[in-house]
Amino acid sequence: MKLAAGQTWVGARQSARNATALLVFLLAACLHLQGEDAPLEELRTAEQIRQLTPEQAARKYPVRLRGVVTFFDQTHYFRFMQDDTAGIYFGDAPDYPPLAAGQLVELEGEVSAGEFAPIVTPSRIQILGAATFPATKPVTFEQLASGQEDSQFVEVRGIVRAVDFEKDSRYFLVEIATGGGRLTAYARKLPVAQSSDLVDSTVTVRGVCVTRFNRQRQLFGIRLLVPRPTDLVVDAAEGRDPFAVPAKPIEKLLQFTPQGPYGHWVKVAGTVIYRQDDNTLYIQDKTEGLFVETKQAGPLSIGDQVEVLGFPAKGEYTPMLQDSVFRKTGPGSAPEPEQVNTDDALKGIYDCRLVRIEATLLDRARHSSEQFLVLQTASGFIFHAYLERKNGGTDFAYLDNGSKVAVTGVCLIETGSDWSAGENWRAKSFRILMRSEADVVVLKRSPWWNLQKLLWAIGLLGVIALAAFTSAVVLRRRVHEQTRIIRQKLQTEAALKERYEDLFENANDMVFTNDLNGRITSINKTGEQVLQRPREEILSKKLVEFVVEEQRAAAEQWLSQMVKRVEIPPAEWDFINGTGQRVRLEIGARVIGQEGKQVEVEGIARDVTERKRLEKEILEISNREQRRIGHDLHDGVCQQLAGVAYRIDILADQLQEKNLAESSEAERVGILINEAITQTRGVARGLFPVQLEENGLIWALEDLATHASNLFRIKCDFSCKKPFPTLEKEAALHLYYIVREAVLNAAKHGKATQINISLTRNGDRLVLAIQDDGSGFDLSGRNHTGMGIRIMRYRARVIGATLDLKSRPGQGTQVTCVFYSAPQEARPATEEASKAGNEC
Repeated sequence: MKLAAGQTWVGARQSARNATALLVFLLAACLHLQGEDAPLEELRTAEQIRQLTPEQAARKYPVRLRGVVTFFDQTHYFRFMQDDTAGIYFGDAPDYPPLAAGQLVELEGEVSAGEFAPIVTPSRIQILGAATFPATKPVTFEQLASGQEDSQFVEVRGIVRAVDFEKDSRYFLVEIATGGGRLTAYARKLPVAQSSDLVDSTVTVRGVCVTRFNRQRQLFGIRLLVPRPTDLVVDAAEGRDPFAVPAKPIEKLLQFTPQGPYGHWVKVAGTVIYRQDDNTLYIQDKTEGLFVETKQAGPLSIGDQVEVLGFPAKGEYTPMLQDSVFRKTGPGSAPEPEQVNTDDALKGIYDCRLVRIEATLLDRARHSSEQFLVLQTASGFIFHAYLERKNGGTDFAYLDNGSKVAVTGVCLIETGSDWSAGENWRAKSFRILMRSEADVVVLKRSPWWNLQKLLWAIGLLGVIALAAFTSAVVLRRRVHEQTRIIRQKLQTEAALKERYEDLFENANDMVFTNDLNGRITSINKTGEQVLQRPREEILSKKLVEFVVEEQRAAAEQWLSQMVKRVEIPPAEWDFINGTGQRVRLEIGARVIGQEGKQVEVEGIARDVTERKRLEKEILEISNREQRRIGHDLHDGVCQQLAGVAYRIDILADQLQEKNLAESSEAERVGILINEAITQTRGVARGLFPVQLEENGLIWALEDLATHASNLFRIKCDFSCKKPFPTLEKEAALHLYYIVREAVLNAAKHGKATQINISLTRNGDRLVLAIQDDGSGFDLSGRNHTGMGIRIMRYRARVIGATLDLKSRPGQGTQVTCVFYSAPQEARPATEEASKAGNEC
């Protein structure tokens, strides 16, 4: 019992703890959400902005600052201000007032994350007047390099190393060495008459610290923007000509001295042994060589005597001069190079000096961006000799690997990481900087037959033997593979042939082939059934021999066009089967070629007799229904509307006699009803023309032209010379609908203003033409087989007529229907089928 009670008590305490934790979590979440929805606090000092993280600054806190503009140059996006707490950069504004350094301004806007530190995006800037510049903060280079002084008004003291004038920005760029690094000060004016007078002077610079940063918000450079001429002060300057000081031997540079100035430039003198572009110079005196880093342009030749002013700095192994200037004191002859071996070069005593060394050529870089030779000394040491590429270079194509050469150039050593004091230390490696291709002299060319070529010959023979063996193996495998493929292809072809014969024989349509002369060469079972003739009888005749007599000429013309590869649509012909009955077949064919030559014609024929009968019945049913609806509208609806119109007229007269205002409304109703009667009669006339049934085709076409003129507000004429032809009712009805469809297309789609309908006689044939002046269309550039045109062609085909359509863009459309006035059975045989193959 006690144990159970204890367990119950422990469970209750655990549940209470869980409930309490859940309540605390929900309360914290609510407070967090409330904090996110709360309005952001307005920041009033620059230091508050600088303390924001990029994520916080991205929330765009509102800002109101008052401070002094410390630097402003809109052209180069230099915009800085500082209040009592710190300096800050402000971005572009919609409309800047005329800002200048030293103005007291009030700025409103919002915080932005910036690309390095938080900045302010102003929405309003107001100039309050002039103000005193903030007090400068003396800083070291290490403080500047930390990035914490970005946008601050600071003070730096150092030695001027170089001064350049940038034409694009119109600023003097003053290179200053201070502490453990260098920075660039941007100033509009200098405190000296000549920019060269400022070099090697100790100066104090006050300005805005501007950092240069990459896309990862990391600092890689420091600049100072000097707002006033008085912010660049010369503390100590050399008043005399710097070249007037005595020259110092090169071997004395960076040697131990307990006293003396440091950080200032020194003067050395020597002979030019190497000159590359306008930034690299090597000189040497009687004892040592020296690398000179300079930006001074000017031609120098090997052997010229020069004096150099520069700032000493440590090099790879021997000292170097930075930010140097030089002057030529006179011409001279090229110094003789020191003959050295591998050990001499690795000792370091010839670093930056002109040397000559003999070695064997191992390889050369011929097509790289840098020309160099790979050389090996007699002791087996491998080094490189480099030559600056100029105007395409030489690529050392004339040198053969294995040749013994003597190379002259400036020796540069690579110390490595295992330096030690004493005579036993040797450098890790060295390289030679050649001045021209003349610095390579061939002492002994490599023999033509050498070990390398012997190895190449052995390797080549081995490759040939291996290739021959491999070719034999591959050829054998290929023969087996080709045999397998051929066997598989034969089996596949046999299967395909069997399948083709099965499809050919059991196709639902008649499938046949004939030669180029029209003689049938093959036919399937369906063809035997359709023609009701044995295959032997069919294969001994031409295709046109089974066509009815009156259509053979057109069929032969259709087949000749097919052989000539003229693109023609499928045709319909009447064939005579073995029982003497007519069978209507729709034939489509194509020419079969083999090896670029025409072999035979392949055709498919489908029995469309039943389809044609059904189509004719459907058309007759449609005509009967149109006739019935037309009669109902004309005799029923129109009569009832006429009665209503009559009653409305009586009502209007009665209302007018009583002088009631409703009389005019009744008259308008009567007008609308009369318009409805007119439109209804037009619909009835379109569904079934009463004039056609009562007076014949001529009167119906005249009535159609008159009705089209009134309905579409166009000029529509009909002409027919006497004596008027007598036509069957069925043919007249189909011709009427053909004209009606052509007129509607011209008026609605072609936007025609004039339509001419004519019925003329051409021998024993009649020509019905509909010509309009509408927009027309390109028969070859659009789909002109719409439902209306297809029905027109079908109606023409039903009555044994041919229908031709001609149209061009901007030249209207002409529809021509040629038919016979005599019954279909009495027409000439050859004329009836003259265009049967071109229908649809």
